[in-house]
Amino acid sequence: MTVIEVPTDAYAAADWLAGRHPWVRQLVERIAGRIDDHPDWLDVITQAVNESEGDGAAWVEYERRHPAPDDDAAFWEWHAQGPKASPHVRAFGVMSSGEKNLVRLVATLGGRVAWSPRDVSFDQRGAAVLADWLAIVHAQLPAWLYPAASDDALVVRLAAVSDATNGQGVPAVSR
Repeated sequence: MTVIEVPTDAYAAADWLAGRHPWVRQLVERIAGRIDDHPDWLDVITQAVNESEGDGAAWVEYERRHPAPDDDAAFWEWHAQGPKASPHVRAFGVMSSGEKNLVRLVATLGGRVAWSPRDVSFDQRGAAVLADWLAIVHAQLPAWLYPAASDDALVVRLAAVSDATNGQGVPAVSR
């Protein structure tokens, strides 16, 4: 198994995740456009995640002040008069809860976002992304925190998750 260095720079690490996991790339590109055309994609998804919280709160307040009508035609007029979100926030907003959880995980590399271990409800692909994300976090912490043997054990365990999902030939990770 080939061992490579995990990027410690947040943007390089995010690119590394998107390169290793096609699902991450697909989800990110639904929000930020083609990664190759948008080197600031990590900022875009981080902003979309953070702004989605405000958009949700704005809708709660709008519905409190202006209850939704029962009539279909009136509903769509009422909806059109509601809070306006950016295209990035709308793209994030229509994702499934699992997709949102994964995007939030990636967005943690770009800044502060609401994310919790309770958001971990991934399928096998998501578990492989989480394993690589943990390797990124591990690589960003000072080496003196870890005894050498535990560092090797973590690398082997995280690599096994990625190998099981992505197949043989996907590099293991290390500091």
